[in-house]
Amino acid sequence: MKAERLRYWLGSLTGQIVLVTLCALVLVQLVSLQIYRLEREETLGLVNSRFTLQRLIAVTRLLHQSPPELQREILRASRSETLLLGLSQDAPAEGERNAVFERIVRSRLDYPGSLDIRIYAETGSGRALPPPSERRHRHPPHGRRPDIRLYGGIELGNGHWLRFTSLVDRESPGWSPKAILSLVLLAALLTGLMIWLLQRITRPLKQLARRAERLGRGDKAEPLPETGPSEIRDTLSAFNRMQERLDRFVTDRTRMLAAISHDLRTPLTSLQLRCEFLPDGEDKLKLQQGLKRMEQMLAATLQFARDDGQSEPLRDLDLSSLVQSLCDDLQDAGHQVSLEEREPILFRGRSTALRRALQNLLENGVKYGERVEVRLLDEPGRVRILIRDVGPGIPDEQLEEVFKPFTRLDSARNLEDGSIGLGLAIARTLIHQHGGELHLTNHPGGGLLATVLLPH
Repeated sequence: MKAERLRYWLGSLTGQIVLVTLCALVLVQLVSLQIYRLEREETLGLVNSRFTLQRLIAVTRLLHQSPPELQREILRASRSETLLLGLSQDAPAEGERNAVFERIVRSRLDYPGSLDIRIYAETGSGRALPPPSERRHRHPPHGRRPDIRLYGGIELGNGHWLRFTSLVDRESPGWSPKAILSLVLLAALLTGLMIWLLQRITRPLKQLARRAERLGRGDKAEPLPETGPSEIRDTLSAFNRMQERLDRFVTDRTRMLAAISHDLRTPLTSLQLRCEFLPDGEDKLKLQQGLKRMEQMLAATLQFARDDGQSEPLRDLDLSSLVQSLCDDLQDAGHQVSLEEREPILFRGRSTALRRALQNLLENGVKYGERVEVRLLDEPGRVRILIRDVGPGIPDEQLEEVFKPFTRLDSARNLEDGSIGLGLAIARTLIHQHGGELHLTNHPGGGLLATVLLPH
């Protein structure tokens, strides 16, 4: 159940936008953190280089002004974790010299220009090593990983070289607890705001979906309130206009059909009166049968137009009891009708319309079959009603033709003369008004199977 809810939430508009936003937030934080680290490393390197030059200048001056026996103590006191100093008689190895830093040091030292100053700038580790006596100081404590920023030497007046190596500590790439906590708090705040905003935006869309489902089942309702962003308001306004136009179209068409059927009664009555004055014979009998047939068709059409199922309000009803009562009526009339007993099935619909649709199907079954078997299945999201008659069935190519008004398959179904071919058309129309479906198939064991699907 939890997995289904999670899958449903991730499939919703709110879940997808929140997920994309959180992924974008984490990506932006990672990129920002990396940019910050690079900028900070570059800035610290520049500051460290300037500080190293200042200390080199101060140490060089101090060494020039001190006796040789104190130079070792001066170097020992001037060293640090990131600045390694030493005296050597050998010049540093050649490399890519930094003319800017050499010019700065030379301009700050009040010594002849003949003194050699060699400063090499590096950004990676391992390009140069400090003197052997100082290699034990290469890696500072606390597990930090140093990079060589500057190295080189400055020639002193006594022929010795002041050798130096400047190290820069590189921070560990791991996330600090503060950074993780700030990201979690920001993500939680952003998620809450996004869920609130998206639920506020999608609430009218959910109402629209429910109203569209009710409209498909023929439920007349008040127009939707046009609230929310402008795009949502435009959608709701278009839906309200569509609902109004559909209602007007259906009403006008029903009224026109009823008016035509009613107006045709007058000339039909006149023809019946004139037929009475004809002499008795085969022609008079055929005319009377034809006029009677026309009267039955007009009466059925007028009744269908007047019995507008959508005018009946929706209410909760027990489908099992409804079908049971229809089967009992047919059994009392001497027909073989069996209903598989089951628990009550609650359904929200129109009792009169459903009764008429199911009654048409059951009457067709007992009329053209030896017996009728009825089953009700309460499935997830819908109710399935199976009505099978044990009879001749219908050719497969004509299974859809029988739903057309005034279609009769006398040769296949042995219809009686009183049938005018509106029963199945009326039944499907009433089922459609409930948002359901009606299908006919030939049963493998013989006879016709009518399947009614009604959504909960």
